[in-house]
Amino acid sequence: MKTISISVGYTKHFIALCALFILGNAVISLPEQTADKFTFLGFLISFTVTAILYFALSFVPLCKPLWIFGFLLSFWAAADTFLEFIRFISDTLLRETANILIVLPFVFVAIYFAFQKAEVILKFSLVAFFFSVLAVVFFFLFTAKDFDVKNIIIKSLPTFKNLYTKTLPYIKKVTLPSLLLIIYAKILQKPKKVMFFGMITGNILLAACLLNSVLLFGSVFSGELDYPYASAISTVTFGNLFTRMDGFAYFIYFASCIIKITVCVDIIKAAIRENRKE
Repeated sequence: MKTISISVGYTKHFIALCALFILGNAVISLPEQTADKFTFLGFLISFTVTAILYFALSFVPLCKPLWIFGFLLSFWAAADTFLEFIRFISDTLLRETANILIVLPFVFVAIYFAFQKAEVILKFSLVAFFFSVLAVVFFFLFTAKDFDVKNIIIKSLPTFKNLYTKTLPYIKKVTLPSLLLIIYAKILQKPKKVMFFGMITGNILLAACLLNSVLLFGSVFSGELDYPYASAISTVTFGNLFTRMDGFAYFIYFASCIIKITVCVDIIKAAIRENRKE
């Protein structure tokens, strides 16, 4: 099995890639309509599940079952990310534009990255991560004055069924897709600790985005919104120059979705190459 050796100098780049991959399309739509006061607890549980699975799978070598798992999961994750991003752009930014005119530019960019060397997407990830972190921190701080901590305070324990319902969206949108990063790390021959740090960084960023919506709107209302984080950002005003700043979130969505799709495509290509050797 041929792997791609990436120098140690790309460690921070890979961490950035992992973080933006985890943001992916999850930052667009979470929390979902089932959200209530236990939704952030559901996220924390999903993070714990992710950490356990990372630890377990990090010791599994790249074998045929893992390739099959990665191949199928990559198809699902890439399709889910692509459709959600296109739907978001169609609903918010280009409402009067035909979907084909939205799809084609995004597809061309995705194809371009899919045929580049790993170093290209890693370098793009680092730059995109820097701007994304600045944007997330900026919006969090500028909306903090309207936060209500009561929105995440839990006064009673949920039933198992309720907790399962609140955790499932995060398992589907965050935990399962992020397992692909384990395969990608093995392909690029990255150390386990780098992969873990990237996963943790991504979940911290996503937590900040979730809290931005939940603390501002409350869990239930956040879940009722089609795009909670974009709605939270739209409440920010900055002097007399900007009345709506949700446009700055579009870069986060674009970069994270492109990176997620590119990683999925790279895993699919690697799985096909591996199958041809057998």
